[in-house]
Parts: sequence; C-alpha cells; structure tokens
Amino acid sequence: MARQGESVPALVKLYSKTNKPDLTEQCHHKPSQSLGTVVCVQTTDLTALSQVDLTQVAQEFNQCLAQHAPFYAQHFVATTKPQGLSVDTWSQPAVYQQLLLDFAKAYPPLGKTSSSIPTENIPEQILLSHSHNSKALHSLWGQWYFGLLVPPMLEWIINAPHSLASTIEQIELIDIAPEHFYLRPHDSGRVAGFEFQLTLTPQVKTAIVKAAIVKTTVLTPHRERQLIKWIQRHLVPSVERLTGLSPTPAKLYWSHLGYLIHWYLGEMALPNIEFEHLKELLFNTKAFEDGEANPLYNSINLLPASASHADNIRRVCCLRYQLTNSHRCGDCPLATRAQAKRAAQA
Repeated sequence: MARQGESVPALVKLYSKTNKPDLTEQCHHKPSQSLGTVVCVQTTDLTALSQVDLTQVAQEFNQCLAQHAPFYAQHFVATTKPQGLSVDTWSQPAVYQQLLLDFAKAYPPLGKTSSSIPTENIPEQILLSHSHNSKALHSLWGQWYFGLLVPPMLEWIINAPHSLASTIEQIELIDIAPEHFYLRPHDSGRVAGFEFQLTLTPQVKTAIVKAAIVKTTVLTPHRERQLIKWIQRHLVPSVERLTGLSPTPAKLYWSHLGYLIHWYLGEMALPNIEFEHLKELLFNTKAFEDGEANPLYNSINLLPASASHADNIRRVCCLRYQLTNSHRCGDCPLATRAQAKRAAQA
C-alpha cells in the first residue's frame, strides 16, 4: 500500500501463520411460533469479571497474535491502559490534517514539484493543498489505517474464542466500538499501530439478562455473529468518520476493506466450506439477517478460483498511481479493463 518504513503490499505477504463466567441458558418453545423458533434467555454472572480478567485476556490474545501473525503483533496490541490517540482525538480535523500534511511529504503532487527538490524543501502550501484535496493521498492513508487494523481483528474474532483459556470465553462481552481503539501515529503521518482497549460493552455492564429469538434451522455461529457485529459497529462508523474528513468516497474505503478481508480470511486456513460461506455472506449478500444493508456487498469481484484472472478482484482503483514515488498495483482494475478493451478491439 505504501513505502514508508515498511512496504504494505507486504501486509498481504508477511502473514505467518481458566475460569469461565457462570452462564445459564434457559430455552423453551413457544406454541404460537413457527416450528424451529426458540426463545432463549441467557443470564450472565458478571461478578466474576474484573480488570484482572481483562488484563489476562489481553496478555493471552497478544501471545496468540504473536504466534499466528508476528508481523501484526508488532503493530497491534490488546491492553487495558491505552496511551495512543483516541478516535475523537486523531479525527479532529486539525489533527487529521496535520497527519496528512506529514504524510504528503513522501507523496508530493505530480507536476507540482521536481524530483531534484529535497522533500523537506517542498513549499508547505503545496503540500497543504495536496493533503486537503488529494483523494489518492487520503486513500493511501486509509489503506495503512485498515491494513494494520483488520487482520488482527479477524484473528480476535475468529481465533480468540477458540484459543483463549480465560475468564471471558464469550468475546462478545468485549466492546469493539471504534472508541476503544487508540491510534499510534508514525513520524511520517501514517498509522504505525493500534492499541485495543479491552472493556465490557455498556449493555453488558447494566443488563444481566437478555432475550433473543433464534431460528434453530439457521442458527448463526458465534464467529459469524461477531464478524457481522464488527462490520456494523466498528467498520461502518469508521468509514463514515473518514469520509467526513477526506474527499475520498466511501466506496473506495469499502473496496480497500473488501480486498483486505477477503485476502486475510484466505490466509487463516479456514475449512474450505466455511471460507466459501463467509465469502458468500460478506461479498454476495445485499443485507444481513437483521435487515441492515451489507456495505461489503459487491466491494470486490468475487470470482471462482478456476478463473484465469481470479487474482484481479478489485472493482475500484485505489488511485495510488496518481502519487509521486508510487506506482500502479499489479492487480489494478484499470489495467484489467484496458486489457479487456484491447482484446475486444483485436
């Protein structure tokens, strides 16, 4: 994605792969409801949960991440005491624009500067205008942002419930809203990493008993439910915040996310039937079961593995070719369309 410090196309290549809360569940069939519908009331004893428990969960997840994905463990840490920039801090227009101004120094606007001019001597007014108006610059910053956030969170959602021998087996108790993710900025203005603050969701703190209606014939697995909740409660507001700060359209951010999620799910060695199901759910389904629109729908070209061009899954160009010191991606959809046009004219 970028070249400062590390090469983030490497983000898609550097991957390498107990006490419990007292839970009681009472289920009964309602005669008035259709066959296969069950009403469940779950009571959770939260008295067993403490700050010590959350610290233990953080330590165990960090160890898990270091084992499964050591590259990302260098840039993402679970903690109960974050020290980075909160989302409400870094997303203040003045703070965000300063980050983009620093970021623009490595990617000055094409045609406005000479390669013979040292980066530090580029007029600030040029960089300032560039950082305000360049969709490509904001797009690349967003790739760094999601590139260091998404893979560790997929590890949290998919692997953590199966690997953490902690007091909190139900990872759903942890709040995954953007407010609990603290950004560590790089000297170059891009994202250097994240701190994931572990805390209980507000509703868990106040409501001990909850009721839910589920269809036993289409029971949503725990990991699938968590994945959808993360998209709805974290990614949607994150994209909305970024689009409010930049000229880059939401469609481009969701393109980044679709590409990244699709790639990393493929790296997690999931059973093929589960991988195919998640691809269908995330990229070919217009709305989730709760009726909310799926923002990842059609974000990528979901091609069959047998297709000769199966790697060309991007629908939207990331625009990085518009930046100095950058280049067009090997799977750029613009190149694919140009090839198809030449073939049609031949």
